Amino acid sequence: MSQTTDDALGALSRSVATHRGLRLLLLFGSRARRDAREGSDWDLGYLAGAEMDPSALLLDVVTALGTDRVDLVDLARAGAQVRFRAAADGRIVYAADETAFERFWFEAVSFWCDAAPVIRMGYADVLARLSP
Repeated sequence: MSQTTDDALGALSRSVATHRGLRLLLLFGSRARRDAREGSDWDLGYLAGAEMDPSALLLDVVTALGTDRVDLVDLARAGAQVRFRAAADGRIVYAADETAFERFWFEAVSFWCDAAPVIRMGYADVLARLSP
């Protein structure tokens, strides 16, 4: 990643640390994989308690990054594939404790390993029905 991106993530980490109830904030997607193009959005996922205000978090994210090209996902409510991608590609922006990411990673990857074959069979069935 460019120094600019790393600087932005440092500023973001400091900014979001004040959010009550925030347990984890991850960067995932193309920017985390280091294959972003000019104009790529920022994919961020979070885990938080009910007391955290997602709108206030989004405002701080947009302000710290200097762009509104942000997809902010509640990882507790996200689908299995998004959770898996966030676990696989994720870079920790903020973690309330040392094990927050490890717990999320284990849960997301374990579920995906169990569910992926079933999901793929479902996709195959749908595609078979769509074929002439």
